[in-house]
Amino acid sequence: MEDTFHQLIVRYGKFDACYFDNGTQYIAKQLKLSLSKLGIRISHAPVRSGKSKGKQEKFHQVVDAFLREAKLKDIRTLEELNHYWEIYLEEYYHNKPHEGIREYYESLGVTIPEEGISPRTEFNRDSRPLSYIDISVVAEAFLHHEERKVDKGACISFRGRKYETKPELISHTVQIAYDPASPEKLTVSYPGVEPFTASPVKIGEYCDKNPSLPAGMQDQKPVTSRFLDALERKHVESTQHKADAISFASYRKEDGSHV
Repeated sequence: MEDTFHQLIVRYGKFDACYFDNGTQYIAKQLKLSLSKLGIRISHAPVRSGKSKGKQEKFHQVVDAFLREAKLKDIRTLEELNHYWEIYLEEYYHNKPHEGIREYYESLGVTIPEEGISPRTEFNRDSRPLSYIDISVVAEAFLHHEERKVDKGACISFRGRKYETKPELISHTVQIAYDPASPEKLTVSYPGVEPFTASPVKIGEYCDKNPSLPAGMQDQKPVTSRFLDALERKHVESTQHKADAISFASYRKEDGSHV
């Protein structure tokens, strides 16, 4: 139902209100939340009131009549079925005089044209402009929202998979938003942090017992001994110190001073 309303609003624009019965899919919290975000009002039919849903039941008869005609066409694909369904609606149903519309106006004492009033004629009488909503706004309205706690590895669990977040969110509870038709990517939100997209953590099927090391860490044949090089430098320094000491002692003897 959510996907149907999503596509309907993107294609035909926003409507003022929708009228539901009390089936599980129509009283779902998520559907109510999505429509309310778009400013669409929801009304429910009274319980056990068949006549309040008579219009929809009548439309089912229209669909059944189409299906009988479709069988004669020997339709093989869903695309072909939908193609003829659109033709049936546009060229027949929308242009055919509607008895329900006639009864409504007659109840108000309005004179009805002899040819009747079709759904298309009634629709065109409404002077209000159609209201189209940006596709991204509609998509956002139909996202599902849940909360998850970030574990010590900076990951969250969702539908049996791990999703990587950010280290600064460890031990915090974040909100995730996702499209139920495409739950591979989650939008993670937390106060003070720019919302970001989290993707499933990819873990290999097995661990390599002998993994290859980065080039800088791979075994390389040494070109010298750093230990001996250090000893050599120290030896040079020690020799220089000794030479300086001997030179100073000789200077003192020549000067007549005590050594």
